[in-house]
Amino acid sequence: MIMMNRLKKGAVRWGWRVSPETMAAVEQLHAYRAEVAELRRAVAELRREIDESRRDSLRVAELTDLVVERLAAAERTGGRPDVAPHGEESATASTP
Repeated sequence: MIMMNRLKKGAVRWGWRVSPETMAAVEQLHAYRAEVAELRRAVAELRREIDESRRDSLRVAELTDLVVERLAAAERTGGRPDVAPHGEESATASTP
């Protein structure tokens, strides 16, 4: 392992001597790869948050529909939410 690290360091030093432009480009490439990986993680997190927001929005729409239905039913029954639209007792009505 120590020998491999020495060889690697020697190759890097040789590369900087022979072609500094190429070595600079390689370092920049590594930086770009790290940045792309971080951006991909951020995009994945944002997608999860968007999915969660969509689920929440759907649930709000469902609850809004339910409230509108109940208010319309209460209006039809003269303000008595415990009476179904056709005069029948609703399933949620309490029994005396």
